[in-house]
Amino acid sequence: MSDVRLRGSCACGGVRWTLATSPKSLDCCYCKTCQQLSGAPFVAWVGMPKTSLAWHCSDSPSEARILSFSLNSLATRTCCSQCGSTLSMQYHCYPNKVHVSAGTIIEGEECLPKLETHIFVSRKPAWYQIPDDGVPRYAEFDEEFERVLGEYVEDRREQ
Repeated sequence: MSDVRLRGSCACGGVRWTLATSPKSLDCCYCKTCQQLSGAPFVAWVGMPKTSLAWHCSDSPSEARILSFSLNSLATRTCCSQCGSTLSMQYHCYPNKVHVSAGTIIEGEECLPKLETHIFVSRKPAWYQIPDDGVPRYAEFDEEFERVLGEYVEDRREQ
């Protein structure tokens, strides 16, 4: 697979993923959900086209597999059924884009874009200091995401 740009895996290695194109974004999220699911002050998310991401895991029911879950109506998240590693998140308002946890990358970090945003900084833990890196910070989502999310929520209300 010479066209693979990134490779990733959960902690136990039971779930793996590959990306065939360059990733499109890199953002750090400090929301309480990301903190609680990762056990860390934030999750770095790598955004990419959904069609370029391939998941690989065993078909055996006794081995690791991808668990999908939603904690709200805005997004679906995935984790490994064996080790619990945070794997991905897909916002329903962006059906063609998926975000994978940057912490799962095992090969290809050099093709990551520069960090674009720090989001949900209003919810970061008091004990954690965001580096003074010049990257834009948002109390919640950035303006473009807020607009798209607002349209999505309004469309759902009208249905």
